[in-house]
Amino acid sequence: MTVQNTRKNRLLKFIKWLSAILVILIISLFAIPSIFSDIISNEIKKGINEQLETELEFKDSNISFFNHFPALTFSFENVNLASSKPFEKDTLVTAKELGFGINIFKLIFSDKVVINETYLTDANIKLIKDKFSRNNYNIYNTSTDTLTAQDTTSTGIKLNLRRLKIENATVLYQDNDIGITVISKGLNYNGRGKINNGKIKLGSNLDMNNVDVVFDNINYINGKKLKAKSLTIYDTENLSIELDKNTISLNDLDVNFNGKLDVFEDGFAYNLLFNTENGNIKDVVTALPPQYVTWSKNVKLNGDLNAQLRLSGYTGTVPEASQIAITSVKIDINDATIKHSDAEEAIEHLNLKFNGELRNDWMDFNLDTLNFTLNKAVTKGKMQLLGRTDSLYIKSNIISNINLDILNKTLNLPDLKFNGILATNINVDGVYQPKTSKLPKTNGIFKLSNGVLQTSGHPEPIKNIQLDAILENNGATYAESSLIINTLNFSFLNNQFTSHGVFKNFENLNYDFSSKGKIDFTTLNQVVALPFAIKNGQIDANLNLKGQLNTPQNENSHSGTLAIKNIEINSEQLQHPVFIKNGQFLFLNDKMAISQLEIKHQSSRMRIDGFFKNYIDYALYDKGVLHGDVKLSSSNIDITEFFPKEVQLQPSDSITGSSSIKNVVSGVVQIPKNIDVLFNIAIDTLKYNSLNITKLSGLLNLKAQGLFLKNGDLNMVDGTAKIDGFYQPLNANEALFSMDIKADNFNIEKGYNSLELFKELAPAAAQASGVVSVDYKLSGTLDNEMMPVLPALKGGGILKVHSVKFEGYKLLGKISEKSGFNALNDPKVSEITIKSTVNNNVLELERFKFKVRPFKLRVEGQTTLDGEMSLKMRIGLPPLGLLGIPIVVKGTSEDFDIKLGSKSPDLSEIDDDDNTNYSEEKLRRMNMLKDSIREDMPVDEINKLQQQIEAIKLEETSTPVDSLKVN
Repeated sequence: MTVQNTRKNRLLKFIKWLSAILVILIISLFAIPSIFSDIISNEIKKGINEQLETELEFKDSNISFFNHFPALTFSFENVNLASSKPFEKDTLVTAKELGFGINIFKLIFSDKVVINETYLTDANIKLIKDKFSRNNYNIYNTSTDTLTAQDTTSTGIKLNLRRLKIENATVLYQDNDIGITVISKGLNYNGRGKINNGKIKLGSNLDMNNVDVVFDNINYINGKKLKAKSLTIYDTENLSIELDKNTISLNDLDVNFNGKLDVFEDGFAYNLLFNTENGNIKDVVTALPPQYVTWSKNVKLNGDLNAQLRLSGYTGTVPEASQIAITSVKIDINDATIKHSDAEEAIEHLNLKFNGELRNDWMDFNLDTLNFTLNKAVTKGKMQLLGRTDSLYIKSNIISNINLDILNKTLNLPDLKFNGILATNINVDGVYQPKTSKLPKTNGIFKLSNGVLQTSGHPEPIKNIQLDAILENNGATYAESSLIINTLNFSFLNNQFTSHGVFKNFENLNYDFSSKGKIDFTTLNQVVALPFAIKNGQIDANLNLKGQLNTPQNENSHSGTLAIKNIEINSEQLQHPVFIKNGQFLFLNDKMAISQLEIKHQSSRMRIDGFFKNYIDYALYDKGVLHGDVKLSSSNIDITEFFPKEVQLQPSDSITGSSSIKNVVSGVVQIPKNIDVLFNIAIDTLKYNSLNITKLSGLLNLKAQGLFLKNGDLNMVDGTAKIDGFYQPLNANEALFSMDIKADNFNIEKGYNSLELFKELAPAAAQASGVVSVDYKLSGTLDNEMMPVLPALKGGGILKVHSVKFEGYKLLGKISEKSGFNALNDPKVSEITIKSTVNNNVLELERFKFKVRPFKLRVEGQTTLDGEMSLKMRIGLPPLGLLGIPIVVKGTSEDFDIKLGSKSPDLSEIDDDDNTNYSEEKLRRMNMLKDSIREDMPVDEINKLQQQIEAIKLEETSTPVDSLKVN
């Protein structure tokens, strides 16, 4: 009895103590948040304000154990976090809650606010990176060290992210630099981490209800459900990331992956391996776009699948040991079956074995097995590719006889319908080596009859597809090859197209080809994307071409017409598409005549009439040269629209600190190779930046990847000009040019404002107005902004000044101030001939003379194209200018030094043609006058002084009346 009482008493005591503890805990759950509310709130808000460069807005805040029990959590409610510059007007994060889990023991015993956990609930996150690698999530203030401070003597905040938990988030990541967009909805993330031996180990669970990954406008995942488990090791010392024990589930497909990322100062390298083992075809289909997931529910899919993908590569500058570029794929499908529930027949015994590797420019692809049976008909094939694109061993054997009607019903694919009978028997064995005209031995037959193709892009199908072709090469060279197209027909939207042809001896082609019918590229591209540069428009053909290349003209028989209308052509070399409104091509034996070919490119308009020759050779062979003689007329051409351009970030404004984005020239205009065409041009308006040229005519020859302009006549800046020129690109960023221009009655003010090169060669024109003529030759190189490289300029010529007025010209203004001769300030000059040469960035001015009443001036010297000056001048004094003041000008165009009286022997000499008619006594009196003139002496006083000197008897004096002391 006593024992029982003792046990009962102990139980009662335990219950009492337990109850007391529970009461204390309950009281603590409410009391601790109240007691430490101000400390936690102040420290977290202070830490966030110091740590973030952007603004964090919230509606309310609270602290509780119950938001994420049992953690003590400080929460911001209805959060809005702004993006970093230059996206500060956009929102980075909105969330119902942003919570921080507090270490309760650190808080109670040391008053330190230590954050162990972070929570984000019902969030929308938008991560953006533009084309210039600027992002909107660079929100941390790197100049502070608030979160890592180790101050133990005062309160403070310390961030120790052992756990990050995100619930029900929508995340948009858009990288415009590489062209990828990732959209995830219903994202849940739970990650934990620790530091061990200097390495950070992170384990995480990731769950997304819906994921889209879009790259180059193609959605590769398209609404898949994704689950992921991973263990990631970050080696911060060596800046590398090891991915180990990672698993991703795309719907029902499990993919294991591991690898490594090495980050270097100017680049990074990666080596990743993905594989799926013991999978099946049905799991793979669940990872395809949503319409195929729905489709797979009505399809019998059996068969084992093993696949492996290795991606190794690098970007930027990395050590040589890391410069590895490998892509390899392995796929193994065994005994698979595919059959839609509405079909009678199944694809059976599907076996596929493929190994492929691309290492730098070396390929090794091996399709070891491709076999399946449909309606008792067997399709089987093998293929091997080994080598490089310029020397490739090919071995292939493909045999099939497929009823496409049955295959269409068996698969019943979404968005794709096809019918017809397809029969192939293709055997290839040998080396493809175009430089040595080698082709592998080939015997191939390809037949498609009664074909139909329909996609979701257009309601009407392509009908009546007939293709019967034979490819043979019983030797090993181009000369022994032949292609016979017995039939190539189809109809679409009531447009019929038929063709046939025979092509023999690919070394020197012998051809007999005919085609007739209409093709509408606008609607045809909606059915299936065609591998052509033509995206829209129509052609109407009626052609008969028969002959052999490189034979006398009369042995070829070409006839027929080709009409084009509303054609749109997209080219990588041009920033804008080219539109051809209409045009007619007439085939007359060796010539292809062009009539009324109307071309539009942005604001430019052109019309071409004429003929081309050797067009078949040019179209089929790399070395074929297109010859032609055409007339090009235009109402308007803007040359800058043809410059290659790219969007670039411009430097920040010095006042506002903001940067701008502009389309800028990036690279030189490229000229197509293998073209020798003469254009007789007549252009009403030609625009080049701010320069407008009118009534341009002449001969423009495209030849040897260069442009040659001959006998060019034009009007510009109120004058007329004749010009011959040459342009040829050397590479993508550099081009050669030369020009020989003769311009009459050139408006100097308009020329300065319109021509960048004129500003460099004649900077004094900035303060001048009037009329000049130019006869100049220049050659040099253009940079990747299509601007002349000044140090590379070479040339020379004559500038004739007919009538020019200077206003505010700094050089003459300072000379006027220094000498006291007001007439030299803002003078008006006329009929000056200036000869100059330019070489190695130096403009050499030959000696030239001009009058500024009552003075005669002489100038010579050098200026550099970047503003340095070294000029010698002489001010010839009245009445005849035989006596003068030498001047030396040195410095830059903005900051120069003028020295009066400094002279060199050539500037102090008097020209023979100026003094041969004067006696020794006259010359002595002139020297006396020169030595007697003061700096500030006006012209009237100079005249009086001259009269006084004329009255002096020379034998009575040997000293001047006055003396001008100059430096």
